Amino acid sequence: MLTLRLIAPNDYTVHDDGQLIGRIRYTRERSPGIWLWTCTVTLPGPPFGDAKTLDDAKERFKAAWLTFKAKHTPERLVATFAEMNHANRPDRYRR
Repeated sequence: MLTLRLIAPNDYTVHDDGQLIGRIRYTRERSPGIWLWTCTVTLPGPPFGDAKTLDDAKERFKAAWLTFKAKHTPERLVATFAEMNHANRPDRYRR
């Protein structure tokens, strides 16, 4: 199940069953502003896109993620998530 976690106003991380897989955020860098979505899983596939509304961004992200996920075995996804989680571990920058 895909879920969003608010990290700042108009800025969300996207999780699949608790696993971080991406981000959706509103940007005013263009006029008018748009919602950008990014899949952060490090496997080849459709990693990003844009939308005019948050709901549209969520739907586009979900469609891209489900298509992407269907192309890879569960074992490959587990291995990729393990690599990502190791690289993003909280103690990575501690000395």
